[in-house]
Amino acid sequence: MSNDKIDLRIGELLIEAGILNGKELSEAMKTARLTGLPVGRVLIMAGYVSEQEFQSSVQAQSLVRDGIVPLETAVAALTLLSDAEISFDEALKKVGWKQTEDKESNKLGELLIASEIVPHENLETAMRTSQATGLPLGRLLVSLGTISDELLATALNAQTFIRNSKLTRSQAIGGLKAAHQRRMPIEMSLSEQGYYRSPHRTAIRLGELLIGADLVSELAMIDGLQKALIEHKYIGQVLVESGLIDNELLHSALSLQEMVANETLKPEEAADTLKQIDHTDEPISQLIAFLEVPEEEFKTRVRYHEVLRVAGLIGQKDIDELAEIINRAEIASSRDAINVGKHLLEKGLLDERTFHGSLRCYFLIAAGWLNMQQGIIALNYFHHRGVEFDDVLHELKWTVRTYLKSELEQRSTAKTS
Repeated sequence: MSNDKIDLRIGELLIEAGILNGKELSEAMKTARLTGLPVGRVLIMAGYVSEQEFQSSVQAQSLVRDGIVPLETAVAALTLLSDAEISFDEALKKVGWKQTEDKESNKLGELLIASEIVPHENLETAMRTSQATGLPLGRLLVSLGTISDELLATALNAQTFIRNSKLTRSQAIGGLKAAHQRRMPIEMSLSEQGYYRSPHRTAIRLGELLIGADLVSELAMIDGLQKALIEHKYIGQVLVESGLIDNELLHSALSLQEMVANETLKPEEAADTLKQIDHTDEPISQLIAFLEVPEEEFKTRVRYHEVLRVAGLIGQKDIDELAEIINRAEIASSRDAINVGKHLLEKGLLDERTFHGSLRCYFLIAAGWLNMQQGIIALNYFHHRGVEFDDVLHELKWTVRTYLKSELEQRSTAKTS
């Protein structure tokens, strides 16, 4: 094991405690590289370690790095808890450890709170997601838009400096506060000018979408545009007043237009979905759940049930129950996801909302719009919210509301108030 407590890795701790062996760790690291999943989550999924053993090793790593618990004591406690199935704190007491001085830990979250960079509620949300998914707290805070990559790097450096006794805790906190205050005006300025986190976006006109869905003819659209220009109205409003579409269909079209603008749907997928809405009256969330990514465009090797398992939506017992169905496919695909999802739904292992939302998430992972970590974060967030999956993307600030839709909703509210 490494003698440098700063470089102490969780895998080393687990091996030293006899919970894990070198071959298992090597296999897990290989799988993590292939799938993009966190090593810790792979260890749990493979059954090499339990959830409690992994979380205890994370706690042990932090306490050893901060010089609060000696390395040998942490290893002894991990070994004991694995045999006795007790908590890490209880194991520390049983191996005779007592905290002789009131020493503060230097956990990342505590430093961010102390330096007033992250509000308590944001940190708690990120920590819950971190515990549920095994994803690192810092990366979660960046993905959730709570802190920037640059500020995370600064905080991690400050944490290392404290542990190396190059800075006192108060010096590090003061430095982080200053770094945060310097950075905020830059981010605010860029955001106000429309430059900060503003990716290039494709677009589709409302008329193009309606014509592509065979809901309005080109001639009727030209007439509508002329009337809209003369009467200073939105084209959607004119089409509704003319009886060519109703308000519900217009709202659906605007929602799909927004998805195209955010590049979570292709224009042709939006047009096809709108056509289905007109024929079936099914909600958008259900229809887009069954969109498929062509095999040659698939961006992940991780299968649908594995994503659900990592996100904590199903357990290993549920996967074992569907082993026969799961084993019919060998590679990740949209067909496999839909098939496994339907069986999970039929057996009551997923409800309707989770079924459709998780398929939508998997589509975006397969299409490359979400990476694996973002998908796990979004699914975990979705699981604790009562909204549709695409609304979660907006709440996470990964998508933006389009101007046209916002304006229409304001006008609608004004008319009914």
